[in-house]
Parts: sequence; C-alpha cells; structure tokens
Amino acid sequence: MDISAAISGVRAHGYDHRQGRDQPAQKHLREVFHQLRPLVPPGMKVLVSGAGRSLPVVPWIAILNTDVTNTAQEGLYVVYLYRGDLSRVYLSMNQGATQHQKNAVKGGLKGVKAERAALAELRSESTLMRGKLDEGTLAGLVASIELGSALFLPRGYEEGNVAAMEYDLSTLPGEAELRDDLSRFLALYDDCVAIKRDILATSPGLIATTAGSEKTKTSFKPRPPAFRPKSSAEYLARVPAQEQTKGRRHDDLLNLFAARARTAGLTPANNVHPCDLTVDSTDTHWLVEAKTVGANAELAVREAIGQLFAYRHFCYRELKREDPALVALFSEPVGTAFVDLLVSLGIEALWRDSGTWRGVVGSAQPGLLAASEPPPSVAGFAGP
Repeated sequence: MDISAAISGVRAHGYDHRQGRDQPAQKHLREVFHQLRPLVPPGMKVLVSGAGRSLPVVPWIAILNTDVTNTAQEGLYVVYLYRGDLSRVYLSMNQGATQHQKNAVKGGLKGVKAERAALAELRSESTLMRGKLDEGTLAGLVASIELGSALFLPRGYEEGNVAAMEYDLSTLPGEAELRDDLSRFLALYDDCVAIKRDILATSPGLIATTAGSEKTKTSFKPRPPAFRPKSSAEYLARVPAQEQTKGRRHDDLLNLFAARARTAGLTPANNVHPCDLTVDSTDTHWLVEAKTVGANAELAVREAIGQLFAYRHFCYRELKREDPALVALFSEPVGTAFVDLLVSLGIEALWRDSGTWRGVVGSAQPGLLAASEPPPSVAGFAGP
C-alpha cells in the first residue's frame, strides 16, 4: 500500500463513525497501520484512529517519532486529519489535545471549562512554535484547518495545528509528491521538537506541556562529559563508560539493517562498543556508523564522518588492526551533495528511502549494500 492508497481509502470506503469497527473504512485503517510502516523512516511509528471505545468523528493517520511520543494523546506528531464530510484531508504538524485537557483538570477545572482552557493552551503553544519557524519552512502551508465538528477532539486538532498542507480528496497529488510532502513534514517535526525544547529550557512556564510524552522522557540522556584521551587504551576505556544519547529510532535503524545483513548471510555485530555496528562477510569487514536524520542532514553527516574516522584510528590503526571498510548508515536520504562528500572520503553512504535501502559506494571498497542484497531463494523477501 502506498501513501495515496492509504489516504484515499478512508473516503473510498465511506468512513462513518456511527457504523462501528467492522465497516470497510475502519478495516482499511487497520491495514494502513500494518502496511504504511515500511514507508516511514526507521523508528517512526504509524498509528490510526479507532483504538478507543468509540470511533472518532474525525478519522486520522498519525506518524510519531518514538523518541518523542508513543501516543497521539500527548507530545508532538505528524498526522493526516480528515474533515468530517471526507471532502478534504490535512497533513498537519500537530500535538496531543488530551494532554492539555488533563492539565486543565489538574488545575481544578471540569467539563466545558476544562475543554476551553485546553483549547486556549493548544492555540497558544501552536502560535508560539509557528512564530519561531522561518518563512521558507512555512511557505505554502496553512496555519488553520477546519474539520467540521464542534466536539472537543476535532477542535483540539484545529487549535493544535502548527502548520498544515490541505488536499482535496477527489484530486490527490501523485505518489511522488505525497512522499515529498511527508518528508517535508517529518523535517518540520524535528524543527518543532527542537523549538519546544528550547522554549522549555530558556523560558520556563511559557509552555505548560513537555516536548514529548511522559512515557518517553527517560529516553533522553544528558550529554556525556568531555574528555581528552592520551592514548587509544584510555579512549577505549572511557568511551564505554560515557552516557551516550541514542534513542529508539537509532536502535530501530540498526536492527532493521542488521536483519537485512543476516538474511544475506553476513554476520552483523553490535557488541563492539563504542562502534554502532560491524558487518562481516568471508572477505570483508565493514564498520558502520548509524545516524537518524533530523531537519539538518549536515549534522548527521558530519557526526558520522567524525566518528568513523575516530573509531578507525583508535579501534583499528592504534591496535594494529587492518582498516575496515567504512559505512555511514542513515534513516533517510541526506542529499546528493553529502553523499558525494562521503564517497570522496572513502565512506559508503547507505540510507532508507520509502521502505527501500539505497546507497553509493566508491570504487575503492566493496559495497555493503550490494553484499547485503537478499538472495533470490528468499521467497517474497522485500527487505526489512
């Protein structure tokens, strides 16, 4: 299932919240939950409406960064929101309305008063984040959406919208454009998370909710203390003791590629700390550094280059070991310019793109992407 089919199927099957869970449109949403996941970057989670006790008036398909939140009730996320009449769908950078409603209840408000306070809080936070985004990021996007319902949750989605793109469901753009739009919003997602964290750090009290979910706050660890090793032995001794900030998206990316490597008969290993991953064939040893790509791909590329060269020096050359083949593994495309930079430095670039592994390798080293290609005998294997 591609993005176009996922979005259009809700209208094509005639979603009606009064018709129950066995209606074709809700069955379609359950299929979207399973089939859309390979098209989003590793560590991103797909959720669909309909898991509660009753079906919502406004159906939705959400994409969550699992390092930020695991639920559409709180935190920030990207979501496809449908108008109640199914005439339009919005791709929206949004936030959990229920979290704001709970805040109001904790403050002593009930019923309609709690809902009004939550809507005001949502509106304030959305306006604040939108005001910190540059004009280029917001070009062509809308600040307000209309879902056609006076109920609290649809109103919450309207007020919680930071920026959105509006589609006419009778004339959706082509699949390539829809994928480009989603990639744009996932970059916007990273921007909004960073903006909200900055506001929370620099202006306490200006925002009443956390940057993510209460359930995911422990995944963010402090930056490790600086140190200046005098020898490779000290380097290897100190790095494992550091508190390294690696979230679930990073681990999912590694696990996904390791599964591919194993299927091709290669031997992946993630017990080679501080290195992310090594992969061995009968005649080649690859050193892999994995990076999740945020709004600025340059940062991910620069960190990958620095760590690969540092690990090659301390973990191989200083220990009189043969140089490994270097690989930078990314959760999303980083752009032709950065791929060219990596290849010019002798580093193979690999990335995940809409459910497919892609990569470029220089002529001087064997390619891990080609070596990890699943054999034809693995029937039906499309690559994890």
